[in-house]
Amino acid sequence: MKPLRTALLVLSLAVLASCAPSQDDYARMQTAVQGSPELQKALHKDCLSKRWSKSDLEDAALLLSVPPGKAQALTCKRVVNALASGRLKYADVQQLMSNRGPTVNLIKILQGR
Repeated sequence: MKPLRTALLVLSLAVLASCAPSQDDYARMQTAVQGSPELQKALHKDCLSKRWSKSDLEDAALLLSVPPGKAQALTCKRVVNALASGRLKYADVQQLMSNRGPTVNLIKILQGR
């Protein structure tokens, strides 16, 4: 199920996966997520199952202004919601995956703005 794997890759944004999906794969995955609350739940659950390093949790906590213990869950929730709503753009993912850091849009998404 390639779209699901692509979606899981996108949700690994916080831990910087090694490669990015193509724009077509991203569009297909986003369409699937938009139309399936069950897929959204599965992506959120998978995101929560990833082991984040202490430094990743601390960095995310600073960015989100929450305790480190809540950073992963909130990041996962906001990324899945932004993906489903169409707010998370391919350009956001592409820039992050190319190790150029997050876009302004992605920072706003993560901060809940």
